[in-house]
Amino acid sequence: MCTWELGGQLGHISSLSHITGVLEGRNYRCYAALKDLSRASSFFEGQRTSLLQAPVFLPKIKMQRPVQCLADTLLLAGYLKVEELQGLLQAWRNLIELINPDILISDYSPTAVLAARELSCSKIFVGSGFAQPVQGHPIRSWNPDHPQPEMIKRQEAMVVNTINKVLQLQTEGSQKEAPVTRISDLYEDSSRVIITSTPEFDLYNDLRSHAIYQVKTNAGKTRPSVRFGCNDRPKLLAYLNPGHPQFDIIAEALAQCKATVFVICPRTNPNRLKHLESEHFQFSTEPVQFTQALAEADLLVNHGNNGATMESVLMGTPVFALPIHLEQLLTAKTLEQLGIGHCFIKPASVTQLKQALNKALESEVLTRKCALYAKNHGELVEMSLGDRVANECDALLN
Repeated sequence: MCTWELGGQLGHISSLSHITGVLEGRNYRCYAALKDLSRASSFFEGQRTSLLQAPVFLPKIKMQRPVQCLADTLLLAGYLKVEELQGLLQAWRNLIELINPDILISDYSPTAVLAARELSCSKIFVGSGFAQPVQGHPIRSWNPDHPQPEMIKRQEAMVVNTINKVLQLQTEGSQKEAPVTRISDLYEDSSRVIITSTPEFDLYNDLRSHAIYQVKTNAGKTRPSVRFGCNDRPKLLAYLNPGHPQFDIIAEALAQCKATVFVICPRTNPNRLKHLESEHFQFSTEPVQFTQALAEADLLVNHGNNGATMESVLMGTPVFALPIHLEQLLTAKTLEQLGIGHCFIKPASVTQLKQALNKALESEVLTRKCALYAKNHGELVEMSLGDRVANECDALLN
């Protein structure tokens, strides 16, 4: 049984559909409980995987500041009040017990992990590392510039307090479930932890002792191919979120830069990009053959999301990141520190961003360092994530 509870990117669905496809090829019966089913059917097309609606927290709560850590995310997702978490936890427990899986594969699903804590099924936790803290240690800030450790400590204590009150209510009249002292206690009985980034991008890399690092490779779905056109310009691939506050500035700068540009922007109103279309600027609002496009690209522009960033740098394609969230900022800052990408925060004008893009496209140092980084980490893409997870499932059951 695969689960996805938090996060809003298609990468979660893509990864899990890739995993279930490989598992089905090894005669596993698969179920996938997903936060968002609205785009799932095309990813699981041709599979026998049973799709289920994951229990999710529907109220929309906002903070007066940016989300700084995993505890903040949880407090916005049902962990603020006992009654709200109690319902979510019971729903996850009911769903898992109905399926009765031999193995639970969780991608950013903390409440599913909490619900399965006392169950006998084996567990595999898959993720980029931001949401997989190490048992026995406090969670860490996602803000590389202003970590605010005391605030992070208070936020974690609030989450832990809610969890323990719910556990006490859940176990009244039945076997008592041990309280947690940290959020990371949810992962104490983990059978396997698979981190979908290179160690340098894992927030808890220095604390992990038994994690498996396996970067996702092409999931192999049939999608429309990307055509950059035949000219002497460098090729730039962009994967954009229309929710970026400076989206229009970014799009205009891409259209004016010296590259042949292809923009992937799922779920976007085409009219936001249509007026920029030319022989040097094309776009798609539907998923395309991302890996094929990366193989041709000289530069990837994105927001620092883990999946696309890892796939790009391990193909030797530098990344120009325009982060939205703090975990993306962490990734973008790491790209810069390693010399394999650029971090650009809040572009002030089209001209400013266009000049920065052109500079990145011209940088032979950037290209050379990224190629070397890919070569030094080649073992992480020798096997697909799906094959790695399936191998671990085989080992757990045998």
